[in-house]
Amino acid sequence: MAASQSQRLRRMAEKASRRKAIVTEKRKADTVMMGGREARQISEAARSPIKACVVADRLFADGIGWVLLARTLPSGLVGVSFFLVDIWCLGVKDAFFALNTPQTFADRMATSNEDQPLVDIDPSVARKLLHDAVAYAGSFGLAPSEGFAEAEAIFGDIPLATEKFPFGKDGKPFYVSGPNDSATRIRRILDTLVKRVGEGGFDYVVHVDDFA
Repeated sequence: MAASQSQRLRRMAEKASRRKAIVTEKRKADTVMMGGREARQISEAARSPIKACVVADRLFADGIGWVLLARTLPSGLVGVSFFLVDIWCLGVKDAFFALNTPQTFADRMATSNEDQPLVDIDPSVARKLLHDAVAYAGSFGLAPSEGFAEAEAIFGDIPLATEKFPFGKDGKPFYVSGPNDSATRIRRILDTLVKRVGEGGFDYVVHVDDFA
């Protein structure tokens, strides 16, 4: 692989990692505010009006990006499920639910749009994309984020669309390690892919500073 492409992929992974770190810090604050009532809040959100459903505009070009569904609760707070989707290999890499004030939600949207523009997506199409991403990764023995099932419940009774999506890169899985992926995690993913598709059945880029 050309050095320039490898560097571009590394920068892309680093940007995704920075986005994830920012959202994670805000998630911690939201968790405190929720007081451990997450399951009930998601159930309530699933019955509330949809405020926004968006996807990273360059998801299929960059291979990774956010999908989120937001609903306005009766309290006026905004319940949001976030999904970090890796359509090249890992499926749903991260997923969680958070409560936001309307202003916090607006700030998050503005921050996300500065780094990776978001565009509207029909909720049924978004749900189908998430399910298909999980199924694609699952076909290689790679499980979704532990928070996926809980966060996905925000879709409520929204049906799955019929759209089909392209997964992988150049016809096969392409794993790009994130800056925060440990050597153990990287090895586990690579070993799993080798077992399922063979050494020539996938491509990968890892950060050599952290992995020999």
